[in-house]
Amino acid sequence: MTETEAPATTATASRGRPRPQTTIDRDNAVLTALQEAGAAGVTREVLAQKFPDMKPSHVYLSLFRLRRDGVAQRAQAGGSHVWSAVAPQNA
Repeated sequence: MTETEAPATTATASRGRPRPQTTIDRDNAVLTALQEAGAAGVTREVLAQKFPDMKPSHVYLSLFRLRRDGVAQRAQAGGSHVWSAVAPQNA
């Protein structure tokens, strides 16, 4: 290793700051609602009505994170998007 090369680190740091517990709880509530909706799915607007204490933008952010994490999916249904939970795969 030369002087300009940095040694490889063994620990990997996660990006960004830790997610607040309120955000984790919100994401779990939205995921539970998606699972209850079943395969038919539900629109973001219906989810926002189901959680009147949440801002519609917070519902969307939860859906975005759940989709990024691979536990929710979005499909086009007519002129709107329908969200549903991804079925767990058995190993």
